[in-house]
Amino acid sequence: MFFALSEDPATYREKIRIPWWMVLNVLSLDAPLVAVVWLYVLARAWDVNYVEPLLPVVLGLVVWIVYATDRLLDCKWKQETSFPLRHRVHQLHEKRFVMAIGIAVIAVAVISLNVLQWSIVQTAMLPLAATAGFFALSFFGPSNQRVSYSKNLLAGYAFAWGVGAGLIGLLGLPQPSNLFKLFAPEMLVFGLLCVINITAVDLWVKGSDELDEEAEEWALTMPLMVLAFFSVLMMRTADKEQTSPFYVSMLIAAALMYVVNRMRRHLSADFLRLSSDLILLIAALFFFLIH
Repeated sequence: MFFALSEDPATYREKIRIPWWMVLNVLSLDAPLVAVVWLYVLARAWDVNYVEPLLPVVLGLVVWIVYATDRLLDCKWKQETSFPLRHRVHQLHEKRFVMAIGIAVIAVAVISLNVLQWSIVQTAMLPLAATAGFFALSFFGPSNQRVSYSKNLLAGYAFAWGVGAGLIGLLGLPQPSNLFKLFAPEMLVFGLLCVINITAVDLWVKGSDELDEEAEEWALTMPLMVLAFFSVLMMRTADKEQTSPFYVSMLIAAALMYVVNRMRRHLSADFLRLSSDLILLIAALFFFLIH
């Protein structure tokens, strides 16, 4: 598959080859896929028997809007000489992406206001606020910082809360109990995994200006140990039949991420970006196999 990339259309056009296994990542479709898969993981873990048919559609569209918009804004705000392939494709096809984002926003608004239960929309306010905070930090934060832990914290929990918000709305919990559910152990652990996942990609691909090689190693190892500790702790105390497989999947994700972290210097930047999604999908697959 080829995209025509031109840094200066008046002078030349350069063909860029996109490996087939990078297509979803390049088009910002990988994160929506992960979000929808984990929607059903949480639905089974929380014993949600009915998921509104259009809820996964809205979730996928919202996640795609956020990721595609973030990459377009990166190209506008950041003064870089060489962007990753996914940014360059968004930059080249900016008008098409902007048009698609506009259509997706209208579709989300129409479905949310006319089809989805109002409790789902209400519960989604917190992840939307976290997403707005992420974009605010992106705009006002230092542009030359390679790894922004505050941005990654907001991005990770915005993603996790966004995945869980619709299901919490379907549970029919009274206000403000539905918001408290966003801070349930499963949400906190899954959010931590998402934060580690995003930070891992930054450290693997960009590196850190503040940390040396050994410190970078521990910057991921320590959070993974915390994730594993709380997963084991919750397996000992939670409902074993219902949520224990969920925490097993967390342990699998932590183990896979640790392995990739140890091997990162022997892997390409593109594969490292892809591996962050694969780890979450493999962990979800194990959940469905053992639940």
